[in-house]
Parts: sequence; structure tokens; C-alpha cells
Amino acid sequence: MSQIEVAQIIDQIKQEITVDALGRGKASMKATARLAGVSDKAIGKALESANLEPSKLALMLMEQGFDGANLKEWKTNGIPDIAIAIILDYYAYEAGRYCTKQAKVICRTFKTIGVRAWMQDIMGWTKPTTQPQQPPAPALPPVEQRLHTLVLAMKTLAELTGGRLNPYIEQQFKDFAGNLLAEHNRKLLTGTEERWLGVVNFAENQLGKKVPISGSHYRGHLGTWVRTFYPQLGDRQEDRLVNGTQQPVYVYACHDPVVVAGLTKAIEEFFAHPSPATALKKAGAFSKKAVVTA
Repeated sequence: MSQIEVAQIIDQIKQEITVDALGRGKASMKATARLAGVSDKAIGKALESANLEPSKLALMLMEQGFDGANLKEWKTNGIPDIAIAIILDYYAYEAGRYCTKQAKVICRTFKTIGVRAWMQDIMGWTKPTTQPQQPPAPALPPVEQRLHTLVLAMKTLAELTGGRLNPYIEQQFKDFAGNLLAEHNRKLLTGTEERWLGVVNFAENQLGKKVPISGSHYRGHLGTWVRTFYPQLGDRQEDRLVNGTQQPVYVYACHDPVVVAGLTKAIEEFFAHPSPATALKKAGAFSKKAVVTA
């Protein structure tokens, strides 16, 4: 049998082949028999024997994981591509005197690419492109949950210290709770998702930095650093609780990716600098009026 004859057979049975969305192919029993060079009755008889005295072909199919009870359904629903490969191999090499030259030629034709790939090719199937899944954006817990966690943390600290909680730490907790509620209420009243944070708040809560209250990299210098070297990030001020009193605080639009990137860069540069105070002094930053930077 020539390749031209093989191509003619394939063209004749093309209408009896289907490929689903996942690329799995099926062919009718008649088309499978045509490929193998046998009658469809011969294949049907082999499939029907599965539940009684399975034929050699039925046994070969069941050894590959096919359920004998489902073989008979192939007569009407079509034969899966993997099963077709087994049937062709059977009639090419395992059927004894029923082996056909055509089955051998077809087996050799499909040997390099496989029956499934051949079916996909003649039916014009292409693998659907899938969009990479984006990881969910991180989100803070609801304000009620965050306040509840804060209260529990204060209670635990009080128990650990015997009620002698560091006054500064206690005030920090109170300021955080007050500012958290104020921000939550502002969003509810204005209906906006804008997020304005002080640079210290951003550094500690968004970047995980520990901003000390004294030393070369203390929080006052951090705010001055941002205002001096990154004035383009904004100059908005809001009254916020700082050490229990309302004070003007520089806040930044942390809902804006450009501002977030700028703040992040500024903060990283600040902590990487060996002496921020020296750099600020050279820039004339200390000649300006100080404003709280919480």
C-alpha cells in the first residue's frame, strides 16, 4: 500500500473523526475498521465479547485501563484515539491470520506522531492559549478585625509586663487605633478608596521597616529626607494623632503606584545611607520648619 492510498483512506474517513476542546480524538467504528483494513463487524464482535469471554483484542484494551463495560458503547459513541492505536497494533501484529498489511502500513505512518496528534492535525485542532493566572492582590483584614487584634495584643503585653506597659508603646497603640478608625471613617464618608499614609506608617506597615525614635536613622530624619529629596511625591498635610495629640502630618497618596514606588525608593536610600543627617544638612534641610512625619 502506497502513501497515496493511505492519504485517500484518511480523506474518506475524515468526516467520522472528532477532536474535543482538550485535544482528545475519537473515530467511528467504521472509520477505525477502514484504517485497520478489516470489517467493522469484526471490531464490533471483539468489543461485544468483553463482558462474556473477552477476545484477545478486548483483553488488550482492558489491560490498558479501558473498562470492559464501556467497550460496547464505542459502537455508537466512537472509539477513543488511544484505543484506536491499540486496535491498529492488534491487526498489524497480534491478530495471527487476521493481521493485515494495511494495519502495518498505518501503524508505521502513525508511529512517529501518534494517533492523537494525527487526528488533531487533520482536524486543524490547536491547543487553546491560556492566560497566566495573576496572584490575588494582598489585602488588609477588615478594620474591625485589625482593631480586635490590636486590643488582644495590648492585653497580652499588659499581662506580660504586669500592667507596667511602656508608656511610649501604649501611646503608639492608641495613636494607631485612632488613626485607623479615622481613615476608615473617611473612606465611608467620602466613598473613595484613596489611601493617605505618613512616611513612617508606610515604612513600618507596608515595607516592614523598624523606624527608631532616636539615632542616626530616626523617624524625624526619614520624613525630612522624603520632603527634601523627593518633593514631587506631594506636600499634603493632615491632622493625625501623634503621642496622643492632633498634629499636622505629611501624608502621601499610597493608592498611587508612582507615589508608592517613589516612597519605597526614598526609604531604601535613607536606610542605606551611612549618615542621613549629614546629607540633609548639606541639602539645607534643617533650615526649614519641622513638621511631624508619622
